[in-house]
Amino acid sequence: MLKNKVEGKIKALKKLPAKTKLVIAVGILGILLIFLSEMFPANSKTDSKVTPTESTASDDTDSYKEQIEKELKNVLSQVRGVGECEVMVTVEGTTEYVYAENLTKSTDNNGDRTSDRYENEIVMTDNDGKKEALVRKIIKPQICGVVIVCEGGGDIKVNERVLKAVSTALGISSSKICVEGKK
Repeated sequence: MLKNKVEGKIKALKKLPAKTKLVIAVGILGILLIFLSEMFPANSKTDSKVTPTESTASDDTDSYKEQIEKELKNVLSQVRGVGECEVMVTVEGTTEYVYAENLTKSTDNNGDRTSDRYENEIVMTDNDGKKEALVRKIIKPQICGVVIVCEGGGDIKVNERVLKAVSTALGISSSKICVEGKK
């Protein structure tokens, strides 16, 4: 039965003018392309960006370390007796992004039971025609330790001033700070 209907439709299509056949073929091809694009989405520049890549997080971490080292070097060079200094900061982890989310609650009533279902959806913003996830908070890596090598590092008073300044500036204990004199 179905086979006869299909054969009848094919015979009817064969009788149509060439232009009509072309329009139908283009329409079917368009539908197929739309279907295929849904099955195999391409990564393009306009796709939404939900999470930064590892290299982005690593770059953020490196620039964060460099910024702290530069600021500490500038501050410490102003401390009496320190002189010229070099600063090295070590951190644990990488920069972490926390995205804004919409929490949706739905309730299902199935006879005797009622169940709640929660669904999280990341909030997206449109930034110059580009969809991006809305960042709620950026968590910087934790500072593990600091090494300072300075001209006045051999003097116990200078050493104590440097320890206090770095501990206060970074909010870390003095046990995570090492101050040494330059050779």
